[in-house]
Amino acid sequence: MKYTQKDICRLLNITRETLRFYEKKGIICPEINPDNLYRFYDDYQFYLIAECKRHQANGFSIDEIVQMLKEDNLERFTDRIARRQEEMVIEIERLRKANELLTIWLDHLSSIHTKLGSFEPGWQGDVFFVPQREGASLKLDEDSVGASRYVMGNLKVTFMMAYWPDITKQTYEWGFGIYRWMAEPDTVDLLEGMDVRIGKAITGIIDAGSAWDLDRSVLEPVLKEAEDRGLQPSGSCVMINLAMTREEDGIHRYFEVYLPVQW
Repeated sequence: MKYTQKDICRLLNITRETLRFYEKKGIICPEINPDNLYRFYDDYQFYLIAECKRHQANGFSIDEIVQMLKEDNLERFTDRIARRQEEMVIEIERLRKANELLTIWLDHLSSIHTKLGSFEPGWQGDVFFVPQREGASLKLDEDSVGASRYVMGNLKVTFMMAYWPDITKQTYEWGFGIYRWMAEPDTVDLLEGMDVRIGKAITGIIDAGSAWDLDRSVLEPVLKEAEDRGLQPSGSCVMINLAMTREEDGIHRYFEVYLPVQW
């Protein structure tokens, strides 16, 4: 049986542009009428297009599909499908973790207006911190480049944060955090970074305003809360970036603050 482009597009829910792309890649080879350049497809072409769509739906690239349809024997084809399944299992786990992080993030975003400027005892889990810059100074060494490539490839499970090793000083570092329970140990251990273990802390949400470079004054509210409660800060502080928004009165940058304390 012969099918026109219109038939194929209707039956397989595909566009003419995609058909031409498949043809250009050599996946299909329709019969072309020399008089009007109309293309016709037989049952075998129909089958190839359906198989191509199936493989695309499973995440294979066009170049991989060309090999699958033209070169793979049963063993290679089976191995390729098995590898893709392994990749999908990893991706499913990554999406599960990403969903957990989005749930936490949404919970914090929903509480900004009620918790802004209000601080209380809490608990912060271990974070693996990947520094990117000290204050406003960007680092461009090999370690920072490697860390950036990792972070940019794993944005679903990372978040921006500022780390103050010593709250008595102005020096802090910008970077990306990864919750330890969410990180992949083999990968993270190769990065130039550090474990930030906080535990018991005074925590709350602050608005750092529009300035990119932070000033130590943003920590004064949480430091005062610790002092009022008679709690001794341990010396470091973590600020997890929640959002930057543009309101009628200007730019707002909201951070969740964790100041480790002893009590």
